[in-house]
Amino acid sequence: MPPPLLAILSALLQPVQARAAHDGDADFLARLYASTRADLHSVTAEPAFVAALIAMQQRLQGAGYRRDFPAATYLLLEHQGARCGRIVVDGGPLAMRLVDIALLPECRGQGLGSHILHALQGCAARHALPLTLAVHHANAPARRLYLARGFQSCGGNAVSEQMIWNNAQQLPSSPNLTSA
Repeated sequence: MPPPLLAILSALLQPVQARAAHDGDADFLARLYASTRADLHSVTAEPAFVAALIAMQQRLQGAGYRRDFPAATYLLLEHQGARCGRIVVDGGPLAMRLVDIALLPECRGQGLGSHILHALQGCAARHALPLTLAVHHANAPARRLYLARGFQSCGGNAVSEQMIWNNAQQLPSSPNLTSA
């Protein structure tokens, strides 16, 4: 993401802070990724095998993102002094792409996701870019959130639905964050 986009996004995310991840965040990022993979936690196998499978899937996801979105920006999110999630955003000349968003389970349902999307929409609107994303078909809560934030379906495949928010649309109002 070009530096001006990042500066605007960081300002719009307040009171959520965004920063680059560092080596000390590896355990947090592994725990965050594992929290998004209920499908793998339900595998009937030895816990060590499941943990290795989740770690492998996390590495594969990262490699896929680096391949498909080589210029993407990876941001670790903090709220009220604690790490709460991360986003991966690709800012291109024709669109801004939310590649990935993940929040810890205990941070969901407090308005953080809506707040982050509002900030991304504001950033995209300031640069006259649409905001795009993909949502897994099995992730109904995320899909409802995206629809509530003004996203529209624009295609998909067997795994996910492609969605777009066009900056010509009115920016939905800013959500209220609740205290954790």
